[in-house]
Amino acid sequence: MRLSTLVFTVLVLGTIMGIVRDEVGRVAVIVFFTGLSTCVAGVGSIMALFQTVGALGEAQTIGDHVEALASTILVLTVGSSLMLGLLFGGGLLLRWSIP
Repeated sequence: MRLSTLVFTVLVLGTIMGIVRDEVGRVAVIVFFTGLSTCVAGVGSIMALFQTVGALGEAQTIGDHVEALASTILVLTVGSSLMLGLLFGGGLLLRWSIP
């Protein structure tokens, strides 16, 4: 790790810790990171979904079609569950952070 990266990391963490001291700051940080992680999970799920739909289009045999359809269902299930879990976790953190 470079020294400039370490200094930047300490600066960002110090800023976040300064914001978190107040209740409004805690809520803002929780909402920001929950939204950011949900967006990242959503984009990753959509990219994986494009791959599975593409595999469904390129399938030649019945076995390939079944495999592509199963992977599409799996991507939809895991992606939706992950995003819902992140939102639920963010809401739970909000409830715990406000007295």
